Amino acid sequence: MLLKFRLQNHRSVRDIQELTLLSGPDAGFGVPLGHGGTLRVSPLCGVFGRTAAGRSTVLRALATTRDLAVSGSDVQAATQRFDPFQLDPAARLLPTRFEVEFLVDGVRYVYGCAYKRDEIAGEWLHATDRDRRRVWFERDRSGIRCLPESRLERLAAACDPGVTLLSMGADVEHPWLAPVAAWLHGIRTVRLTPGTRLSGGLAHLADRWSEQLTLLVSHADLGIVGVEQDLLRLVHAGRSGPVPLGGWAESDGTVAWLDLLAALLPMLERGGVLLVDDLDAAVHPDLATEALRLLRDRDLNPARAQLVFTARAPFGPGSDGLPVLDPEQIWYATKDTDGATVLSRAPAAGQLGPGDLARELWLARQPK
Repeated sequence: MLLKFRLQNHRSVRDIQELTLLSGPDAGFGVPLGHGGTLRVSPLCGVFGRTAAGRSTVLRALATTRDLAVSGSDVQAATQRFDPFQLDPAARLLPTRFEVEFLVDGVRYVYGCAYKRDEIAGEWLHATDRDRRRVWFERDRSGIRCLPESRLERLAAACDPGVTLLSMGADVEHPWLAPVAAWLHGIRTVRLTPGTRLSGGLAHLADRWSEQLTLLVSHADLGIVGVEQDLLRLVHAGRSGPVPLGGWAESDGTVAWLDLLAALLPMLERGGVLLVDDLDAAVHPDLATEALRLLRDRDLNPARAQLVFTARAPFGPGSDGLPVLDPEQIWYATKDTDGATVLSRAPAAGQLGPGDLARELWLARQPK
């Protein structure tokens, strides 16, 4: 499970910013550690804020961290997207840094990478087992240092300056590195935009989760009463009875809801981290709320899947009056006086009240 994520010098982020999904003693899921004890980890993390505050930057950084560990070609494509903070001349000369902390099979890992265009400036992998942190490897421009028992010397000697050692370990299925890379590969991004994915998503869902799909769409107040599995059409209630309609006839909101379900239902079964940008832009808040409740439910989410998402504002209480998100699951992205994104628990102070913008425009048109 994802525990923490840190980023620096990426797009609108200049200084080190951190998201944490660690929970208090009475919240989240209890995840056992290999050496005994448990960690409380949240299945949800929402980043909220105004337009251009840097919300999407956090999700793009997490997705790029995945790309840096998957395969050599993905790493080279990721470093080509080197995009440092532009409003500070000094930052343009520095590398971007990402560091992710996560738990796999009871072992706590920290993987980090610093890169510039076509160059891995630094890379490190630490593992904590039995309350002892071990440096599996550390890499900088002077070379790579690794544990003798890891048997990484030959791989390190062949490591290209523009490729991560972790991605090379994944390619050759190294017994230490491949499981770490596989967890990072499980981070998935879903873009909730209506379009061609509806048919493929329905095919996947109708084949494996037909009962769950029928239940979720028929109770979503979309006018849908069922799913016609053979032709992959949604059945709507009509004047003369049920009418199956193709994907072209569905609303944008329905398509976005199905796109979310196509990604979410498999992850509830196998686990992983799902990234969704602008969750409230394409999906109705009531449906988004229900998706969050699926992840919070210990019985419906046995694999402890996690959702990291952005939205404009935190969701209000559900129809039962209970909060959808705990305070520790809410983060705000704001801009400081230098134009850099800051992540915090506190929202930004309001700059414009209702009608303020219209009044400013009216005043600007008056003769001086």
